Amino acid sequence: MKNLLTKDELISIINGLKQIKVCFVGDVALDAYWRADMKKSQLSRETPHWTLPVICETYSPGGGGNVVSNIAALEVGKLIPVTAVAKDWRGDILLEKFREQGVDLSGIVKRKSGVTTCYIKPVKFGISDQLQEDPRLDFENYEDIDPDDEEKLLASLDEAAKDADVIAVSDYCNYGVITKRVRDRLCELGKTIPAIVDSRDRIGMFKNVIIKPNEVEAARAARTEASTLDEYKEIGKRLQKETEAPVIVTLGGLGGLWCENGECEYVETAPASGEIDIVGAGDTFLSAFSCAYAVCKDGKKAMAFANLASGVTVKKLGTTGTASPEEIISKWEECKNDR
Repeated sequence: MKNLLTKDELISIINGLKQIKVCFVGDVALDAYWRADMKKSQLSRETPHWTLPVICETYSPGGGGNVVSNIAALEVGKLIPVTAVAKDWRGDILLEKFREQGVDLSGIVKRKSGVTTCYIKPVKFGISDQLQEDPRLDFENYEDIDPDDEEKLLASLDEAAKDADVIAVSDYCNYGVITKRVRDRLCELGKTIPAIVDSRDRIGMFKNVIIKPNEVEAARAARTEASTLDEYKEIGKRLQKETEAPVIVTLGGLGGLWCENGECEYVETAPASGEIDIVGAGDTFLSAFSCAYAVCKDGKKAMAFANLASGVTVKKLGTTGTASPEEIISKWEECKNDR
């Protein structure tokens, strides 16, 4: 790994994490896994269908909630999420998960209407050990958040951003908390506070913040196509000019680009051998980069730190895992030995 941090740089970042205040803004969700033992299934008396006997259910923060979990795992000085959940059982479980992680809930708004976003994943098994995941059951909102709740979100954002060292933004949902007014406020705050933004569909609408698109999102935002590293560098330069701030373009297992002052520099990823699971790796990267950047103010070093963290979580199969400081140090040792 060419861009490996020195041991002193790594320890300096990790020690600095304990001193920073992080403001998270974004769409949180509840991930639910329902395991059904089909050996116990029975034919319904009322319908010609076999039952789905759920014998085990597990829940964890998903969507931007995974970013919150990853930031909490880094043991930062203070973390305040600004988001919204509904007054439903899904929201209750999600808030309890955050409490277990020691997260400050003062910036979380209870929606007047709508639902807490939830992705339920039924997983079936039978006589063999083979698992089969059925189509997901999604609870999402399909209307804009109530104007009164939007006002509360803006007030929570202003309060959480006070003396914050960094703002991490996760824009997941079409009808989530990153409304136009919230986005405009973030762009204004980005002039004075480092703000790092991950957005699936609206990455090109942000200014004065560090955007973090993947290669597909970057090409879409730049209104072009690309397939080579040089072409992605040109896209990074274009987006940097449009956003008037540095830009990160992630390239999956190939690494990523740090684009600043009209230049784009390649940052190699942390190698991961054997079976991997990339679900949630982008959330880990956003979390680790945001926190490291708040400490060292160096984009390439922060990317190297984020790559180490992502290298930890991709090895956690079947779950959207987190990376602790100890695990990141272990990953650094592994990468150092591979050089």
